[in-house]
Amino acid sequence: MRRKRNKFKKPMMNQADFSIDTIKTQLNHTSDLKDREIHSNNQIYIILYINSLVDQEKLESKIIKPLTKMENNNILNELYSQEISTAKSNKIAINGLLDGYCLLIKKGRNSEGFLLKTNASTDREVSEPIIEKTILGAKVGFVESLDKNIFLLRTVTKSPGFTVKNYTLGSSTTTNVSLIYLDHVADPEIIKKVEQRIKSITLDSIRSAGDIQDCIEDHTVTPFPQLLLTERPDRSSANLKDGRVALIIDGSPTVIILPATFMTFFQTPDDYITRWWLGSFFRFIRLFSYIIALILPALYIAFVSFHYEVIPLELVYSLQSSLSYVPFRPFIELMIMQLSLELLREASIRLPPSVATTFGIVGGLVVGTAMVEAGIVSYGGLIVVALTSVSSFVQPNLEMSSSIRVLGFPLMLLAATFGFFGIVIGVLFVLIHLSRLTSFGLPYFSPFVPLNMEDFKDTILRVPSWMMYKHSKSSPHYKQEKQSRKWKLDESEEPF
Repeated sequence: MRRKRNKFKKPMMNQADFSIDTIKTQLNHTSDLKDREIHSNNQIYIILYINSLVDQEKLESKIIKPLTKMENNNILNELYSQEISTAKSNKIAINGLLDGYCLLIKKGRNSEGFLLKTNASTDREVSEPIIEKTILGAKVGFVESLDKNIFLLRTVTKSPGFTVKNYTLGSSTTTNVSLIYLDHVADPEIIKKVEQRIKSITLDSIRSAGDIQDCIEDHTVTPFPQLLLTERPDRSSANLKDGRVALIIDGSPTVIILPATFMTFFQTPDDYITRWWLGSFFRFIRLFSYIIALILPALYIAFVSFHYEVIPLELVYSLQSSLSYVPFRPFIELMIMQLSLELLREASIRLPPSVATTFGIVGGLVVGTAMVEAGIVSYGGLIVVALTSVSSFVQPNLEMSSSIRVLGFPLMLLAATFGFFGIVIGVLFVLIHLSRLTSFGLPYFSPFVPLNMEDFKDTILRVPSWMMYKHSKSSPHYKQEKQSRKWKLDESEEPF
């Protein structure tokens, strides 16, 4: 049977040829695609641009006006103040027009054209980050402009090795992505892997940073993030100086840092601003709160269901009297509370900021108190869920905090089924899973697995900066390094 031809399908056109008519056809003769003829020195020029993406004042003053006064027909000399690139194919020309460039062509010469930067700027001003707030750190966050984000990153990373590589992703809608690294610091193998994975992305469109994250991360079926998303230029710069790579996506205020290890998500810029022992204490608190938020509900279920002998006798009587009015088992009780907490959390995200805070506090108190008085949950379960919620909010990274919400439910189920033994099995499974993960080939759970004592300088503890960047005796840079506290030896014999 002969297959019917789809009359709505567009005819295939050669993207390598250069033709104004083909460009207009590829852009569906959209109403905001404009063309103008400019007569200058017995020569006719055609300017093609998308009106909604172009700054009209810049187009008139920087391009059209100099062209009308041009005497020697040398475009490159007359428009020296503009960013100019050559377009020799329809694909390059169309991508330039969609980025806000205008296409300048000599009439009668359709072999090539010039793309001139005239894009309109509607970016918001640089402001303080919304999620990653600091007490003493810089109050600067990334915005939705690719060029402006690169500028912010360059201002805090002044190095001749600062390298930018641009890519265009998406077949139906294009998105510009920039790969940034320090050439003399980053591992060439990591850069090679990142470039290979970026070039292998064949999605029709890039909606957000999550699309790129899904395509390039090592493991997708895991609750643990392997790429760090940050909205802070200072944090991105610090990671570049540590040899990592940054991916900036046009239209996104978050930057992807890779590779990332488990302990990377517990670090904040404040750790390096305050004194080292304070930074170490706060980092330990974050790690401890993560463990508490992960296993506290499971421990409560195991205590009240199987292991009353572990609890002090006075507390046993209090728990029994509270649980005697609850018609559900402890597992069902905590499930009800956790799901109610998740509903309140999701609802507060969608509300305006002025209402969200009040709703979260009042809603939690009212719902929790009402559930206890109605005999649906006990006071002990309410306290456990409240402590779990507070501990999860301590995490500085939203994605790592979300892993608690995913892993908490299976641990509660194991505790309700097997008691302490189930919790041990669940925790061992999580540790084994962490040990098997990698981020661009690097061990995700390092420096714990494999054990590397040298890298413990900046994990759970943060040693002083003069010790952190001190090379080992086996390093080729050991003899060339300079001691940052050499003055101490010159002034006294006291230890560092």
